[in-house]
Amino acid sequence: MRVGRATSLSIAALLYAVGLALITLSPLTDWHFVPEAPWRFLDQPWPKYWTGFDVLVNVLAYIPLGLLASRAILYRFRGSAWGPLASFMMSGLACILISILLEGLQTYLPSRRPSILDVVSNATGAMMGAFVASAYAQSIARLQITETRPIEVGGLALLGLWLIAQAAPQPIWLALGDIGLTDELRRAAAWLTGMSAASPSVAREVFAAQRILAEALCVGSAITSCALLVHLTMLESSRWFVRYRPEYWPRTLLTIVLVTLAVRAVWIWLLSPVALSGWLTAGVQAGVVLALLSAYGLAGARLSHQRLAAVCGLAVTLMLANTLPENEFLTSGISDWSRGRWLNLQLLANLSAVVWPFLALGWLRLVLSRRTVRALERAFGITPRPAMPSDRSI
Repeated sequence: MRVGRATSLSIAALLYAVGLALITLSPLTDWHFVPEAPWRFLDQPWPKYWTGFDVLVNVLAYIPLGLLASRAILYRFRGSAWGPLASFMMSGLACILISILLEGLQTYLPSRRPSILDVVSNATGAMMGAFVASAYAQSIARLQITETRPIEVGGLALLGLWLIAQAAPQPIWLALGDIGLTDELRRAAAWLTGMSAASPSVAREVFAAQRILAEALCVGSAITSCALLVHLTMLESSRWFVRYRPEYWPRTLLTIVLVTLAVRAVWIWLLSPVALSGWLTAGVQAGVVLALLSAYGLAGARLSHQRLAAVCGLAVTLMLANTLPENEFLTSGISDWSRGRWLNLQLLANLSAVVWPFLALGWLRLVLSRRTVRALERAFGITPRPAMPSDRSI
């Protein structure tokens, strides 16, 4: 499947705008009608109380949107000498209108207050991103590639959702894909294993003995699946990673492990510093070790087998995420996690944590399909090992 680069960038900009909408309108509860016009805040005076942190976040949040929108528009006008200027003006105007729309919708949310300062900050960030994209486009040689598959943009979006999901207070770290059926599935599992007839004290002891193993499997399978997706996507993205080879898999896994641990630690430090020393449990440590061991277990495997391992890992993650109850880390840290200046991020983080495994499975089904991976094997000269002749001697 080949689509225009402008279309790929437009889709990425649209998805990013949806993420901004979730943050701006979070929490999405208690909507109510007010008689005043939603655009009335535009002629209100400058807010009396504001912080530099809020202004900085609003500026930084709209820089990628301005950059993506400008690049998408630029490819529509790549044959015109006025293309960079037109993309700068049009993308900046579009981002400002999006900001005004989202701020206006906050009028109907009792927990939010629209502000002209937010619009100015958002417009500044959007203009900065649009300017960078337009300035980059001054080199005509950089616009020669007009057609490409959206795998690069989609892969970056999937990886970005993975990093955002680290900000969600999951029942277990990397317990992604929890769709709210924990109690029902737990009762079904207890009935199938016969634990429903056991006393509560026995059930708690059995669960405590198995919890570390379950947590390790959840963490290890999630990290390994993410690393495999990145690995196969980089192999398929020959335009960006022309020198990437199948034998680079161990270093890719190590990079994903280190980046994921660092991002999770940073999110905890920002959201709930008191829980910084309690999230790296024995199960998490064992899961990281299992993920690192998979570097050697899958190093010599065919790409089709690595794809199958990613699918199985996602299935294990989904099963455990929907059967394991909360742990002490969530109970002690959720009070700090759910309030403060990062409260607006919670909806996007929770949504990313829920949908990521399903999006990853869709990515493996639609983009990294079995036919695609087998074509990669042929391209890299990977062929099945010949079957050993059977010994028919008596």
